[in-house]
Amino acid sequence: MRKIKFNNLFWRISAVFFVLLTFVGLTYVYITDHYSEKYFEQVNQRLNRHIAADIAAHSEPLVNGKVNEKEIEKMFDGVMNINPSLEIYLLDNNGKILSFYAPEKKILLDRINLIPVKQFINTNGNELITGDDPRHPDSKKVFSVAPVINNDVQQGYIYVVLSGDKYVSVSKNLSGNYLLQVGSRAMILTLLATLVVGLIIIQIITRNFTRILEVMQKFSKGDMTARINMQSSGEINQVSEIFNEMADVLTSNIDKLKELEILRRELVANVSHDLRTPIAIIRGYIETLQMKDITLTPSERKAYLDTIADSVSKLEKLVNELFELSKLEANQTKPLKEPFFISELISDIIYKYQLLAKEKKIDLVSFLSTELPMVIADIGLIERVMQNLLDNAIKFTPDCGKIIVRTEGGDDGVSITVTDTGEGIPEHEQDKILSRYYTSGNFRQSKNSSGLGLAIVKKILDLHNSPLIINSKINQGTSFTFILPLYKNN
Repeated sequence: MRKIKFNNLFWRISAVFFVLLTFVGLTYVYITDHYSEKYFEQVNQRLNRHIAADIAAHSEPLVNGKVNEKEIEKMFDGVMNINPSLEIYLLDNNGKILSFYAPEKKILLDRINLIPVKQFINTNGNELITGDDPRHPDSKKVFSVAPVINNDVQQGYIYVVLSGDKYVSVSKNLSGNYLLQVGSRAMILTLLATLVVGLIIIQIITRNFTRILEVMQKFSKGDMTARINMQSSGEINQVSEIFNEMADVLTSNIDKLKELEILRRELVANVSHDLRTPIAIIRGYIETLQMKDITLTPSERKAYLDTIADSVSKLEKLVNELFELSKLEANQTKPLKEPFFISELISDIIYKYQLLAKEKKIDLVSFLSTELPMVIADIGLIERVMQNLLDNAIKFTPDCGKIIVRTEGGDDGVSITVTDTGEGIPEHEQDKILSRYYTSGNFRQSKNSSGLGLAIVKKILDLHNSPLIINSKINQGTSFTFILPLYKNN
């Protein structure tokens, strides 16, 4: 048998766990980088939200709606000396760019969307708001904005991009190095710590599965006593309990199969003996008839033929019983239930058996109530039950004995009891006497019984959900009782 590699599960789970940790770590770094950038943008905007207002307060870039070139040049020079990373745009009231200060003196937009501008003014820059970047139309930047007031009339806006190209370039270099150093170290340390703890936990879990697999392997190799002793709880304990229950059921079934196999061999031997006996008798008498055909008297010839006919009848009966029992065990016989009076059926059967009982000087009596309600059952099968019970009673009742058949009504149905004054059944055999594979050895030898009659009775009554109750005492007799349900006319 192929040896089970118990560590496969551990390494597979460990590999999956490591991949998941790596994915979580990278996701963590990405999220940290993203929100760190947002955080710094908001800090930058919050700290510099008044820049545009300060520029507008200390300059007059627009006079009567016209650009004041000298003032703008002075304003741009002052800003460049203070903070060259800023990009400043002069807008009219519609957002059109009238003038600007930006690196390389090159922009791609001629107008700024005023919706973020008005949101910034309404919130006074207390919320993170991004606006258009004229040099990079596809990106949004944090900004500061303030209206340009001249003679109490708004002339336009001062729009300042706080994170210009120089700021972005320096910020990316610094943040990239920072995240690379801090993020990578933190991720590696976190991954290692989590991996170690995870591997220990996985080892504990897979160790239990390893123990289960070892027990299963022992059981599969034939150790029927192998069981899982697991102290843990949860699903692993449930797996252990299910396996132990399954092992108990399999062991029990194997024991039963072994027992049935022994009984089957006994039955084959017994039935073979029953078949050989009449066949041997038939062959012997036929050979005698052939050898002494001329010398036999008519009375001797008749006696020989009667013996052959009797053996043929016994052989035919045995074969029919085997065939009938096989059909019952294969569930090929389906009861056709119908209402009838059980006392009438039993009365007819007893009448047929009176002659056979008289030949053995057996007193066959019945106590059948004529006031019983109808029962529901298969008439033909119940007739077969009564025939087998009476055959059994006559066979094991000595001469001058007595057989009593009784019917009684009850709440559950009508009970039928067949009682004889035979030799009785030993107590240790009463539970086995109804099995197809069991026949009392003493009975077989003394009564030439195949032992299939009662097995057929049990199978038929099983189809009617009615157990066969045995009450027997040695040298005092035996009674068989079964109950048929009442017919309920809806």
